[in-house]
Amino acid sequence: MAPLVRSFGWPGRVVHGFLGGASISIARQTIAEGIEPVRALSGYSLLTGLGLVLGLVRELTVASTFGLSLQLDIFVAVMTVQLFFGAQVGNALETAFIGRVAGQGGLDVVLRSLRPAIYGLLLVNTGVILCLFTSGPFVLEMVFPRFEGGQQTLAMHTLRALLMPIAFASTAGLLRGALAVLGSFAPGFLAGSIVSVCTIVSIMLFSSPLGIDALTLGVAVGNLGVLGLFAGRLALFKQGSLSERPSSALAVRQDGWFVLWGTAALVLVRELVYAGVALTERSLASQLPAGSIAAFFYASTIVSVPLSLIVLPLTTVMFPGMVETFKRDIQAGFSQLRIQVFLLVAASVAVVLVVIPLSQLIIESVFMRGQFTVEHSRFTASILSVTILALPFMSVGRLLRNTCYSLSDYRTPLTGLIAQLAMLAGLGLLVVPRYGAQGLAIAMVAGEATTLLAMALVLSKRLYAQ
Repeated sequence: MAPLVRSFGWPGRVVHGFLGGASISIARQTIAEGIEPVRALSGYSLLTGLGLVLGLVRELTVASTFGLSLQLDIFVAVMTVQLFFGAQVGNALETAFIGRVAGQGGLDVVLRSLRPAIYGLLLVNTGVILCLFTSGPFVLEMVFPRFEGGQQTLAMHTLRALLMPIAFASTAGLLRGALAVLGSFAPGFLAGSIVSVCTIVSIMLFSSPLGIDALTLGVAVGNLGVLGLFAGRLALFKQGSLSERPSSALAVRQDGWFVLWGTAALVLVRELVYAGVALTERSLASQLPAGSIAAFFYASTIVSVPLSLIVLPLTTVMFPGMVETFKRDIQAGFSQLRIQVFLLVAASVAVVLVVIPLSQLIIESVFMRGQFTVEHSRFTASILSVTILALPFMSVGRLLRNTCYSLSDYRTPLTGLIAQLAMLAGLGLLVVPRYGAQGLAIAMVAGEATTLLAMALVLSKRLYAQ
């Protein structure tokens, strides 16, 4: 962590001549540019807060209905595969789209880049769905070898039910990137609320006749609803543009769909490694007693609350502006980054100090009802008291990752994630057999710290090179 502290605390030539007029001007500009996004965050934080409340209600509904059951273990495990090919592919396309299009123009440029990208995504989604439909049993057996015959059958049934949501989620991610370039962030912050509401309603109405399939149905309908919201918002943008300038959007030249995918390739590889990290975590957890995968899932839900309230709105809103700032003045970009890192570290440490002594009370208050027993609460709280230590690393790591993307550096986040995977797998294999769930939680925290350190070292070298 020392290189990170040195880089963002005393950034060498970035702040030379602090008392000079030019430096004062840069400082004022940095503060002014930082205040405006903070003001905007208030509204987005309300949407995020709504999503968190609904998300907690969703997890409460899931916990009270399914507890730490083997069926929920299987669902969470299969969702890892679905999240990569759906949400993570969408995230890669969103990142690449913003990095390529931000600052280059308005709606005309966005539509020109978006149309061929959607056509290409349709081809990719078709191939992914066909591949998973035919080779899904082999993939699941390889990743989760301890699942027995009946468990593998249920896992494959769940995966096939989630194939169409894969297409919904990946397409929604691309549309979210287009909306972000146009300055429309609210639909993205509403997405989680839509999925939560659909999941809650589905479980309440269909859990008795469908069992765990009710959870799958809610996720599928929710992803379709999010895609519809994003597409509708873009249609309104286009309609307004055509009414004001009937011919401008039609005269724009289209690029080939492969251009965006070429930019997204390294981001997508990173998402693949990220999915490998998640699969490694759950594969290691599958070696523990039944319900362990679900317990880690519930603990991660609590950790995601401060991430969603603070980190996600900040990094999401700042990313398009960060791209423009680094393109205009790399020193000003690092000045903004230093302030943001300090604030995120302070906020994250404060949350950690509160959650650790109250972990069992938090788990009991949120989840302990229905099929979620006192024993389940104690086990999940023991995991939360360790995994919450990863919060500062996760917060700053997301910010540094966006910094790398703003600098058109897609290799450094990938390198950091590979280091995280190596740390998680290596340390996990050593400590999980001896320390159980606590050992896996420690390995997860160490992995988050490793990826942060790797990115910080590279950015430190680039900062001092200026």
